Amino acid sequence: MHRSVRALSRGLALINELNASGPSNVVQLARRTGLNRTTCYRLLDTLREDGYVTFDETNALFGLTPQVRTLSEGVSSRDLSSQAALPAMFGLLDEVSWPSDFGVFELGSVLIRESTHPFSPFSVHRSMVGRRRSLVRSALGKTILAASAPALRREMLDLTVSLVEEDAALAKDRRFVDDILSQTKKDGYASSVGGSEAGISAIALAIPGGGPVLGSLNLIFFSSSMTPELAAKKYLPSMRAAVKEIERRWSAANKARGKLA
Repeated sequence: MHRSVRALSRGLALINELNASGPSNVVQLARRTGLNRTTCYRLLDTLREDGYVTFDETNALFGLTPQVRTLSEGVSSRDLSSQAALPAMFGLLDEVSWPSDFGVFELGSVLIRESTHPFSPFSVHRSMVGRRRSLVRSALGKTILAASAPALRREMLDLTVSLVEEDAALAKDRRFVDDILSQTKKDGYASSVGGSEAGISAIALAIPGGGPVLGSLNLIFFSSSMTPELAAKKYLPSMRAAVKEIERRWSAANKARGKLA
């Protein structure tokens, strides 16, 4: 393993401190970061040369420049949601052993962005990230549909009709969709038995995002091992805790990103 670069960590510490506290002098920055003044001056001069820090000579204050925003502009909400999901998913795996997936709606189906399949002793798959699941047949898709506002739900279904040939008929079937919504609302979770693969069942929960649904989290198990009802009875509390942790992490990451904007 390569050795860490302390100068980089110290430079980022100064950027973080200026971001949190606003324009500051070297004495203040040294005290808050634990760095000595000479190191602070050297790092701040480098950051000034690179365009990330400015210096007000009248007040002897260092501050951040708009260029700092370029450090976060490339990070999308979906990147943040994916980063927020995985730690909670590993926590869930420690408790239940069955694998789980985190999926988001994209182009008429659900795209799996993160998965613990490679790490579960009960998984028959080792590569799930990037695979797609049905919006109307998978537990991942059903719970996103049920949690979405009516107008957004209609747009999702319209996309499925136009882009996913194998799901078009079901997406146009109003009674079928209404049954999904009522069953998911009644149960408090979405479920599927053989919806994506024969012999595989799943239960899933939506992950709110303070607006449109952020995505959904499922738990995968063999249909022969238990019913969705039994799985929900055993594992739903752990799944709900994981969903809350994903929401918490996503919100914190979004706030941190917003401070740099």
